[in-house]
Amino acid sequence: MNVQSPAFGNSLKSLRREHGLSQVEFAGRIGSTQRHVSFLETGRAHPSRYMIQRIERELALPVGRSQILYETAGFSSPYKCRAENSPDVVEALDLIETRLLANWPFPAFVLDKRWTILRSNTAGKLFLAGLTELQNQPANLFKIFLSPTFRERVLNWKEAAPIFAARLYREAAEDPALADLLEEAHASGILDGLDETFREDVPVFVPVEFMGPDGSRLRVTSLLGQLASVQDAVIEGMTIEMMVPMDEATQNCLLAAGTPTTVAGSTAAE
Repeated sequence: MNVQSPAFGNSLKSLRREHGLSQVEFAGRIGSTQRHVSFLETGRAHPSRYMIQRIERELALPVGRSQILYETAGFSSPYKCRAENSPDVVEALDLIETRLLANWPFPAFVLDKRWTILRSNTAGKLFLAGLTELQNQPANLFKIFLSPTFRERVLNWKEAAPIFAARLYREAAEDPALADLLEEAHASGILDGLDETFREDVPVFVPVEFMGPDGSRLRVTSLLGQLASVQDAVIEGMTIEMMVPMDEATQNCLLAAGTPTTVAGSTAAE
């Protein structure tokens, strides 16, 4: 029996282990045998296209992971590999911006997998308007979170920092560029002492608190989401972040006509 390229076998083994399945359990999920799964992982057998379809269906794989299986098995992927600036992707971003972000009354953003801001609504632009030294093109939300300017404007940084750090750790585990950013954060001491933060009375939400333009304390959290039925790895890797006021005073302040709120507690005109 000819031994096939190990690329598919290695991908399959990693996928199986990520789901915490033994070869026997995995075989049961996809309607195969432990022997055949072993042969696939060692390269002694080659998968059929139908086998890959069963794997992606039974494990509910994201498009990006499915693409890897097709490609490492030597098949053309049924999913297109679009560039971030392709017309289809730009059209999808425009759709999200006009149909969703524009109708959300509070700050909202579309982020790529590295948390670069691809789109934002008017409230979102105003909310970040005070971070003048961070107006790089395009801005990155993680870099903003970890910047000295942003940290100075968070009134409860000790409580909020572990929330930001958890997101960065989670994303950095799958992306080398964010892993570099995490290393920079460690080197600068931003994450020092987070392991010592302990609360016995952990609330349902941990809001981030900013000083409002009138001196009030604004309390917000975020709603993270993705579009369903996405069949593109680039769009699939994007996240929609929508800020949510935690109390009526914050809501009124964010909605106040003629008083656009920024994390600096100033207005866009400043």
